[in-house]
Amino acid sequence: MNWRQQTLACAALVTVLCQPLAAATASGPAVAVYAHDLAFVQESRTLELHGRRDSLRIEDLPEALDFSSVRVQVDKSAHLLGLAWRWDMASGSALLESARGQRVRVVARGERISEGVLAAVDGEWLVVSLDDGTLSTLARAAVEEVRLASAAQGLALHPAIEVVLEGARPGPLRLELSYLTGGLSWSAEHVLVRHDEAAARWSAFVQVRNATGRDFVDADLRLIAGEPQRSGAGPARRAVPLMAATDEAAAVEKAVLQEEAFAEYHLYTLPHPATLRDREVQNLVMLEEREVAVAPRYLYRDGDPLGVRAQLELRNDPASGLGVPLPGGRVRMYEEGGAGKLLFAGETTIGHTPVGEKLTLDVGRAFDLRAERTVTMDRRLSDRERERSVQIELRNHKPAPVTVVVEESVPPDTELMRSTLPVVRADASTLRFDAAVPAAGSTTLEYVVRLRW
Repeated sequence: MNWRQQTLACAALVTVLCQPLAAATASGPAVAVYAHDLAFVQESRTLELHGRRDSLRIEDLPEALDFSSVRVQVDKSAHLLGLAWRWDMASGSALLESARGQRVRVVARGERISEGVLAAVDGEWLVVSLDDGTLSTLARAAVEEVRLASAAQGLALHPAIEVVLEGARPGPLRLELSYLTGGLSWSAEHVLVRHDEAAARWSAFVQVRNATGRDFVDADLRLIAGEPQRSGAGPARRAVPLMAATDEAAAVEKAVLQEEAFAEYHLYTLPHPATLRDREVQNLVMLEEREVAVAPRYLYRDGDPLGVRAQLELRNDPASGLGVPLPGGRVRMYEEGGAGKLLFAGETTIGHTPVGEKLTLDVGRAFDLRAERTVTMDRRLSDRERERSVQIELRNHKPAPVTVVVEESVPPDTELMRSTLPVVRADASTLRFDAAVPAAGSTTLEYVVRLRW
């Protein structure tokens, strides 16, 4: 049974009363946003009951709400009998499905007009029971217009939950509503401005994206860094393009997010209410600019044809200037160029980084460092053994000496026969050499390995 069928089955369980459905009023929600298209929303609603047994409609809900996650808590004086998910206007097909059994006027290609009762509808055909008792089938591709003689009673033009209650006194009744929904996500954006060989400034903000189809006004906003396990995908939703951010939305909000541990995740809380408008992106400060200690690192791996990779290393601890859990995201790096102007140096991504862990940031390719790798000997010793000699020349055109880390991938059962530089077995399949290269000079690494497989 697909999601649509499950929704219709749930709706069939609810007793539909003849009187019009009442609307609910809302207060500011608590919104916990996860990184990838998931949020947990808790909010209070006040329903106006008209009788001891009533069916009411809660509107102003996200389009990608996961109905299976909905929880409703009411006062002990009321008994919750059932819930149903309603959204007749989710698509044109959904509207036609809700109109089965109603009178329609169908205009097909060639001005062919059919009037009668809509008997059946699917992705390819409409079936209309005509006034003379015959059935007319019309291909959906040929239909130009379908006009409903009268709108369906209680048609849900927007996403809504129908609540059936019994036993409460007529009048206002407060309930607590919670649910999971798609359409909300956030990502961390880190900025590193390097102003010295070993010093830089680090700051971070988060981008919160709302594509739910509704606004969240005066929300208690919390951002969760971590990936919760889910047993299955939620309901499919329409792709909703984000609107171009207004100046107000694009500006970075200066209220710094407060961080704390939560279960196996980290929780960032905005200290004041926030309004998340539909199809909008907002920036919120996570970490104000602070001085951090960095160290340049150069890496040449497996004869990379693009050359030597430039990196920056820093440790996420108080001694280095950080010492806070860093959510995974993009890191943009800048350096001060001529006349003190900032220039873009590169960007990379980091994973969620706890306090005490080391960060290695890929900046780009080192312009003033060159490397050439040559296999000088490769001979077969047996069916499962070879001997190979490798020579790597490193040239430094910088005015200062550097150390280039050379990494070579080898089979796990590899024996190093000899080497002109000390070697470290970084892991079972990696040999690592630290090659000191003098200013305006060169260094040659040579090693011989015996490969077995």
